[in-house]
Amino acid sequence: METSKPKMIYRKLGNTGLDVSVLSYGTWITAHDLKNERAIIDCMKRAYELGVNFFDTAEIYNAGNAEIIMGKGLKEIGAPREDIVVTTKLWKCEEGVNDKMLSRKHLCEAIKNSLKRLQLDYVDVVFCHRPDSHTPIKETVRAMDWIVEEGYAFYWATSMWNAAEIAEAMEICEKEDLNKPIADQVHYNALFRELHEKNLRHSYEKYKYGTTIWSPLAMGLLTGKYNSGDFPEGTRFHPDTDGSHFGYGYFGKDGKDKDAVIEKMNKFSKIAEEVGCTPAQLGLAWTLVNRDVSTCIFGATKVSQVEDNIGALEVASKWTEELEEKIEEVLGNEPEPEVDYNTFTPKRPRRRVALDCDMPSLKE
Repeated sequence: METSKPKMIYRKLGNTGLDVSVLSYGTWITAHDLKNERAIIDCMKRAYELGVNFFDTAEIYNAGNAEIIMGKGLKEIGAPREDIVVTTKLWKCEEGVNDKMLSRKHLCEAIKNSLKRLQLDYVDVVFCHRPDSHTPIKETVRAMDWIVEEGYAFYWATSMWNAAEIAEAMEICEKEDLNKPIADQVHYNALFRELHEKNLRHSYEKYKYGTTIWSPLAMGLLTGKYNSGDFPEGTRFHPDTDGSHFGYGYFGKDGKDKDAVIEKMNKFSKIAEEVGCTPAQLGLAWTLVNRDVSTCIFGATKVSQVEDNIGALEVASKWTEELEEKIEEVLGNEPEPEVDYNTFTPKRPRRRVALDCDMPSLKE
């Protein structure tokens, strides 16, 4: 498969009029090392040149330093503000007793601090980075509404909330005529599917909820770089690496499924070779062809990685049901379907409902 330079595809972010690039750039892992600042900015610039308009960060990423780097990058890009969509997430930055979680005090103060670091007057979307069972959800919802009404953000959203938490927030907003959340930033990739495809199904169907996907390449597992099963020092799965605890979740409790997952990844890479693309492109395309996905957030510290990832658009444009089934056979992890109690038969799996095998070809 030839992967020539593509144009970008844009989708609505949830039930809004906001258009976002289906591939977007984020600063989660990359900004943990301040030595990556120049590389991150160069990647942001290249991503923008290739049509990316969605840039994501969070106050917790390297204690606010990721927002500072992104602010510098946006300045260097020099794009009109209306041409870019900037998002950040609020939950925690420092260790102060009230400088965390989703209280009104923290949220209303944190957004101002984030904007200072970003050198912006507003963000387009502000996320509640995680749910907070210690704060009344009504307090959180009212605080997020205030942020929007005061002009610090155009929209608010959730991150890693389940369908019940989203529904409760929606009910409060409906009852009190408040600004509703529009999307969830959810962990989703070919190895981690249950939350996106099954738990949030109700949110898509009832609210047209959007999704901004984090870790679409499973922390690099889907790129083929770990196909040997070795995790060298400095890589994301090495035990001494910040964030490695996220990665080991892919291998089951105590890493018992590691060998089986590595075997799957080798078979996945073989399919990519047959298709004529890189494993990373196949992994991103697998996520993109799900219409419930608004945008996939990738990280990169090399311009070549950005260019390779953008090549996933052309792979997605050639997706077929046959390719879908071939990959499904390798993965073997489709979530168990819900039961339709009118007929007492399984519902059609949500990914199959949302599968888009008609994405336009993007070749010039």
